[in-house]
Amino acid sequence: MNTYESTSNLIAVLPFLWFVITLIVTFIITKLFRVIWRRFNTTTLHLLFLKNVLSVVIGVFGFFIALSWFPNFTTAATALFAGSGIIALVIGLALQEPLSNIFGGLILSISKPFEVGDRVHLVNAQITGTVEDITIRHTVIRSFINSRIVVPNSVIKQELIENSHLTDRHASQFIDVTITHDSDIDAACRIIVGAISGHPDFIDTRTEDSKATTDLVPVFVRAITLHGVELRASMWTASVITNFAACSDVRHEILREFNKAGIEFAKLPFATQS
Repeated sequence: MNTYESTSNLIAVLPFLWFVITLIVTFIITKLFRVIWRRFNTTTLHLLFLKNVLSVVIGVFGFFIALSWFPNFTTAATALFAGSGIIALVIGLALQEPLSNIFGGLILSISKPFEVGDRVHLVNAQITGTVEDITIRHTVIRSFINSRIVVPNSVIKQELIENSHLTDRHASQFIDVTITHDSDIDAACRIIVGAISGHPDFIDTRTEDSKATTDLVPVFVRAITLHGVELRASMWTASVITNFAACSDVRHEILREFNKAGIEFAKLPFATQS
């Protein structure tokens, strides 16, 4: 093999080598960018979305730089897009859904109907869980059974979103009890108040002005029926996450104290509480 042939082969191989090197450098830069970003512990929605967008931009930019090492790439790409309206239309249709998801993610990051860590319920899709992440394509929601639900951003931006943490993270759930007519209603109310207010997760949501006129735990007579007297109180906790377990503890405590005090639960023919 003469010198001319060796030089020609080297010139033919060089674009491929630079292509591979550029891809490797792009991959390293993307990883470093994510590592540096992660050190700031940014978990707000718009910053997470921005991080994922910038990661994709770096990757796409590096890929096109890598392709530019091939001498005929720029010329062929220009001719392709300039001379073929059909191909441009096909590409546009193919990108319609990805662009819709990117736009949906942008809308979500600007309007911020939820933040990472919020418990949300997508009303139409019947999805409930905690928001974990948002990418340029989708939002990740962790369900109560610890599975991950991946929802396209274009779907979420059209959803009715119930956010348990929006503006106020406090959560409340009714504690409903139905006792017999001849049971001591005052004793029952005292037990309910003690069980709720004595729980370590209970919080007092009254304002300073209302404390003088509002009971710590109001207990209401919800209804008087043929079967018994329906009592209702509210269990307030700092978040939805703690509320379910706290209400379970309170119901156990009420049951134990009712049994000690001889207070009987009414026997209902069917469930009437809502």
